[in-house]
Amino acid sequence: MKTKSIAIVLIFLTTISVFSGCQPKHPKIGILIHSYENERWIKDKDYLVENLTKLGAEVLLEVADNDQQKQISQAQDMINKGAKVLIVVPIDQDEAAKIVELAQKAEVKVIAYDRLINGCQLDYYVSTNSVNTGEIQAKYLLSLKPKGNYALIGGSKYDNNSSRLFLGQMNIFQPLMESGDVSLSYSEFGEAWTKDDGYRQAKIITEKYSEGLTGIICGNDNQALGAIMALKEAGLEGKILLAGQDAELENLRAISDGLQTCTILKPLQETALTTAELAVALAKNKKINQQFTTESNGKVLVKSILVNATVVTSSNIETTVVASGFHTSAEINQ
Repeated sequence: MKTKSIAIVLIFLTTISVFSGCQPKHPKIGILIHSYENERWIKDKDYLVENLTKLGAEVLLEVADNDQQKQISQAQDMINKGAKVLIVVPIDQDEAAKIVELAQKAEVKVIAYDRLINGCQLDYYVSTNSVNTGEIQAKYLLSLKPKGNYALIGGSKYDNNSSRLFLGQMNIFQPLMESGDVSLSYSEFGEAWTKDDGYRQAKIITEKYSEGLTGIICGNDNQALGAIMALKEAGLEGKILLAGQDAELENLRAISDGLQTCTILKPLQETALTTAELAVALAKNKKINQQFTTESNGKVLVKSILVNATVVTSSNIETTVVASGFHTSAEINQ
């Protein structure tokens, strides 16, 4: 009888072991970064890795250097290595759908990070609220000059965030355009989120539309640096309101020097922690506690978490950027 009881216990323990094997203690989670083209992406990567590791995940990390086909291959490699969840910063919002398709076949979940992936059965999307970001960019410049002639340098046409930023900006500008208080002389999307693209577009603006120009809103701080170059060449540096996004170190210095008006501080730590918690819960088949909204990617309504950002000006760098630990006063003022 005793021997029979021991056998039953052994069978029970073996069964538990088999089933627990389906939920590894340290699940593999992949992070696919598009590139480190500006410093904020290094911070995103560090925050994601730190939080995933603390939550017990084994992290697989790859950077695609803005090559979408390379990123698709990296995703397949991670799936082959046993990744349970992929966190993806896509290069091309449409082509990256192939990553989601590969993941679905392997029953791997995909979280689009910061950039939506279109035209596929995407599982989740976590990002800063780009519509809100566009709104606060426009609101701040208009608080300084509520009437005038503005120009919009859009972000990459391959990134859904660009159109969402534009939508937020137009939510604020459109009523004033209808009343005649504001005119919009230029508005185009770019090829990339780069200084060169910002310079190219700002050069067009300074050569064709600079007379009576009040302000320029750029998609990000890289583009704003390019715009500063073009404004300097036209003798307009510091004379035209200029907004960017990402609170890059060089741009914060430009704000302190009066060459840029404002930037946007994204809540990268909060976004990375939220993403890590979601990814680990999915990988371990645990209950998900987050509250979701939905965003359409052209095929499905994607469960989404959107976090609002903060405007940064010369008067609040200390209470925003420095207080958050994003950059130190010494770094900004060196």
